[in-house]
Amino acid sequence: MFLIVLFMAHFIADFTFQPAVLAQKKIDKSKYLAIHIIIYAVVFLIAIFPFVSFSRAVFPYLIIVGSHFLIDWIRKRADKRFNNKTFIFASFIADQICHALVLTIIYYAFNLGAETKLYGLIQQWPNLNNLIIYSLTFVILWDPAAVFIKKLFTYISDGNSCEQEENDPPAGRIIGKLERIIISFLIFNNQFGTIGFVLTAKSIARYKQLEDKIFAERYLVGTLASALISIITTIILKQYLQ
Repeated sequence: MFLIVLFMAHFIADFTFQPAVLAQKKIDKSKYLAIHIIIYAVVFLIAIFPFVSFSRAVFPYLIIVGSHFLIDWIRKRADKRFNNKTFIFASFIADQICHALVLTIIYYAFNLGAETKLYGLIQQWPNLNNLIIYSLTFVILWDPAAVFIKKLFTYISDGNSCEQEENDPPAGRIIGKLERIIISFLIFNNQFGTIGFVLTAKSIARYKQLEDKIFAERYLVGTLASALISIITTIILKQYLQ
């Protein structure tokens, strides 16, 4: 369970608390990378130390924060050197895989587990496990999934389409986020058949725009990717419900 808390802390620090402007600026200027690392360190400070004794937590904590800086610094240098959309998309995927591996290895290598009195009190709350699972699902589907889809669009699009993607109104991004949350809610409640109605309603709202071939292709890729992320994420995390 504590590994899930670590993953949630990562997604919050690396996506929710890292807006697109900061993510872009840290590639060009090291001070913005430092700001991101400070935010990451604070989030993990809150996630680890209240639940793990200081003597057992301090070394894993330093490794997690230090490795995050190292991975992001390497990616920053690589993205500047190999500045093409294929490499940037691949580096984003590799970056997240490396972070996930570090958290998993640290968790098992140091046998991390919540053990403080505070955690003992919190664990008495009813349905705490399920609340954490639902929270992690929401966190993943809100910002990390949106960032992945945006980078996917950049990877598959030509220059004009990329510019159009950057200029898309916030309402479109919010609709995509809500769509993923609704699909996840339906899966948690075993209402798989209703997912089709959600996608149909979205398509009806975009009916006129679908006459544009470029928009239709982007819409199809975005919708399928969004739905697939929501379905896979929810099915995996649903296994941990009690």
